[in-house]
Amino acid sequence: MAAFNLSIPKMQLQIEEAWDDAMQRADYMAKVSALTGQLSRQTARVSPVITGSGQNAKKITKTIIWPTICTNTVSDCSDECAVSSSEASDSSIDITLSLCKSVDFKESYKRFRSSNLDFENVVARQFLTKMKALDEALANAFIAFVAASKGTHEYSLAVGANSSGDWQIPAVDWSVDLIPEFMLSAEFSRFTNPYILDGLNFWTQSVRASANQPNGEGKGDANLFSVFPLVSDPVNMSVTAPAKTYLVNASAIALVTGNFWDTRPTTFAGDHRMWKQPSRNLPGVMYDVHEVTACSSDDFVVSYRISANYGFFLNPVGCTAGRKGVLSYEKV
Repeated sequence: MAAFNLSIPKMQLQIEEAWDDAMQRADYMAKVSALTGQLSRQTARVSPVITGSGQNAKKITKTIIWPTICTNTVSDCSDECAVSSSEASDSSIDITLSLCKSVDFKESYKRFRSSNLDFENVVARQFLTKMKALDEALANAFIAFVAASKGTHEYSLAVGANSSGDWQIPAVDWSVDLIPEFMLSAEFSRFTNPYILDGLNFWTQSVRASANQPNGEGKGDANLFSVFPLVSDPVNMSVTAPAKTYLVNASAIALVTGNFWDTRPTTFAGDHRMWKQPSRNLPGVMYDVHEVTACSSDDFVVSYRISANYGFFLNPVGCTAGRKGVLSYEKV
């Protein structure tokens, strides 16, 4: 019979061993290209804290304060001594991580009485599988946030037309020739850190351009596709935002996550432990873990809940209405 009391250090070692094995790791790698593309580029870093008392003690919040300076008038010089100028105002926003996603699993004593499997090894594989599902759920939540955050098109493309914030482009015009149009869109919208988030619209042509790059006649398309970092997530985009492509200013969006617990387990009443566990697919993301041992139907059952406390936020600093850092395009 395998040991039943979970040794967290041993379980963590089992996670490391499974992840380091290239064959096993293939089963736990999530489809999260859209979100990892943003995490590797976002410049905002927010460290949320647990605040409040009583009913509010379970909220993770952070107040961000910044000066608002939107009046910039350039005029001819004058010899007058009197100086008229504008003054900055202070603005703030309360960041509350009100969103939460979780996955559950359990293991029971009876199952391991006749099993040759190691308890910690099975729990470790459960963790990797469940965290993979959380990773992909966050990736789809990010795409949904991008879709809901589309701003105003300040440049009119030579093809297609605006429809409620989505610049609709006929399928026949979806080619590498759109890249110069996207460049102008980024210029007019003052994007400082732009990338293209795409699903299937550019997929075939970008792959073909990459394959033809060594050929003299293929270098031009490859060079155009390299103007913007191209983040391709065909799996999640085709589900959450089909036929859409986004031009994203990475500096304008931030994924903020927070935790109630530390990496060192906290124990309550001897049968309830909590700690935080790092995601294997999303750099910097930690998940809260609850472990509860209980007796049920003449069987000892250990239940686990893995939770993500998170929020997606737009950069609150902005002086131009409609300039949100996201431009939406749709193949029609």
